[in-house]
Order: sequence, then C-alpha cells, then structure tokens
Amino acid sequence: MEHWKLQRISALIMIPVVIFSLFYIVNITSISYVQLIDDLSSVSGFLISVLFIGFILSHSSLGLEVIIEDYIHNENLQKNIISLSKLLHITSFFLTILILASI
Repeated sequence: MEHWKLQRISALIMIPVVIFSLFYIVNITSISYVQLIDDLSSVSGFLISVLFIGFILSHSSLGLEVIIEDYIHNENLQKNIISLSKLLHITSFFLTILILASI
C-alpha cells in the first residue's frame, strides 16, 4: 500500500480513538489515584492505552518520514534519519508497554 494511503488511513482510524481517549482523560479527573491505577492495570485499560499510543506513534512515524523525505535531499542521510526515527518510535512503543505492564 502506498505511503500516503497508510497515513490517511491511520488518521481516519485515530479520529474515534482520540475522541474516546479524550473522554477517558477528562473522566480521569473525577476518579482517585487508586481507581486510576486499577483501571490502567486492567486488561481493557491496558489495551486502550496501548492502542492509543500505538496509533499516535504510527501516525507520527509516517508523518516524520514524509517530512524527512521532503526536506533532506541526501539519500544516505535521509535513510539514516528515517531509520533513527523509526527506531525511536518503536522503542517508545515498547517502553509504553513495559511501563503499563508494570502497573
């Protein structure tokens, strides 16, 4: 699938995910710390958080790749920066999973 299609599809998928996550974040203020930890350590809270972060990081990675391709014209430097960007996004995703799993 073409790169721009993936970016558009991820943006469309993120609309309901972001709306749901915003409601979740707004409602966090009305619960206690213990309830928040219980919710995040539940299977549903864990999955919602991982999906949210996964879609955000995936969309961010695709967007940065397009920006790098547009503004960096040296192919070797371009490939290196894109690889570094993907590595940082993947590392962030797995660190998020580790942090949520440790709750």
